Amino acid sequence: MEVVVLFLLLLALYLGADLVYRWMGVGSIAWGRRSNPQMALTFDDGPGAHTEAILERLRKHGVKATFFVLGSQAQKHPDLLEKIRAEGHQVESHGQVHRPAFLLWPWQEARQIRAIPGRFYRPPHGIHTPFTRWLAKAAGKQVALWDVESKDWTKQDPQALARRILVWCKPGSIVLLHDNDRFPQTLAILDEILPRLKELGYQPVRLDELEARPLTWREGLMRASQGGHERYFIKNKVERLGLGPFDYLAVGPCAFPGPSQPGLQKGDPSLEVHLDSVRTPAMTQIQLLREGRKAFTLLAEYVQSNPEIRGIWGISQAAAGLRVFGFHLAPVTFLQRLISGAASAWFLWLYRGELPKRSLPSALLGYIPREEFLARWLKKAKAPENPQ
Repeated sequence: MEVVVLFLLLLALYLGADLVYRWMGVGSIAWGRRSNPQMALTFDDGPGAHTEAILERLRKHGVKATFFVLGSQAQKHPDLLEKIRAEGHQVESHGQVHRPAFLLWPWQEARQIRAIPGRFYRPPHGIHTPFTRWLAKAAGKQVALWDVESKDWTKQDPQALARRILVWCKPGSIVLLHDNDRFPQTLAILDEILPRLKELGYQPVRLDELEARPLTWREGLMRASQGGHERYFIKNKVERLGLGPFDYLAVGPCAFPGPSQPGLQKGDPSLEVHLDSVRTPAMTQIQLLREGRKAFTLLAEYVQSNPEIRGIWGISQAAAGLRVFGFHLAPVTFLQRLISGAASAWFLWLYRGELPKRSLPSALLGYIPREEFLARWLKKAKAPENPQ
């Protein structure tokens, strides 16, 4: 009986450590400052057969990256390791061998962490034991994880994977890729994203150039919720309006919830507006206004080509801010106000670290009928640029 209890306690300890330190990432570096368009590309598992091809692509686009290398691979390819450094990229430790930490004794894990000298350590698969953080600290290293996983290890279409990276990349993002010849998708993904990142306004940098600090418990909850956020977007067919670092608006098809308003009846096919809770806290009022105008100009062309869309709407405590974009405001039902209030309170704490105040405005319905939206925004979409 005592053996069973001891086993269950150890299991709970290991699972708890992995939950807190891998899935939540508490105390790790997982992203940088959200107000800065810098982001970092990182490559695990090399050096190897694909390293030269990766370096060639990075060189072509003038991008510096960070390579989390395996000691065993570095011993096989010392020339490639030196070439990575010579071309200005950062080299950090991914362990001696690619083995999950729970399969190692603590003294073996200590050797893993110290396999490659440097400032950071990324555990294989990100997996932690109760000893990982303590051993990393003893070795003078900071654990570095990620907030965008490329999924280049899957059999999915590389173009779809590249699109996914661009959709979920944010200011300060750390993108996980692989320098592993078992994952040929990586090279095709790089061909897609390297030119686009700069076109969109991102600035790829080395990890040591990214302004990053260890995640708090609250930020760990943010990281753990990312998968749910992505699943919600897929299930509800929500699409971002622009893929730039500060494009903060998205829309998804949803029947107008009512109450019925002039020009827009309850149940009409419509688009619901979503605000990005990660980007907006780091943006100024001027940025919010400028990027909002750009987003609605893009949306106008889409609405014009889809005549079934009867309007655009959103319910939120922040709905009053939609007035500047031509939206009307209307009261909502008690249930809508209750649900929106609870959601707003949660997001206010999670993404801003602020507790709700009694003065927090009540939720309102912001809406604009199709014809009015097109009259306001379509002419801006078609207006010629002023000559410089």
